[in-house]
Amino acid sequence: MQRGMEQGLQRGMEQGLQQKAVETAINFLKMKLGTIEQIAQGTGLSLEEVQELAAKAEASA
Repeated sequence: MQRGMEQGLQRGMEQGLQQKAVETAINFLKMKLGTIEQIAQGTGLSLEEVQELAAKAEASA
């Protein structure tokens, strides 16, 4: 039981960190701070993830 709770907590923390990286990348894209490659490197997201976020941001603008 304890092990399951620890695993759940770990997954939640990882998801939170991922969400924060996405939010940061979106903010950088909106502010035009750096290239796609620089944003990917700075946030820890993959190049493909940042490219997808950039495409979504352009589509909604």
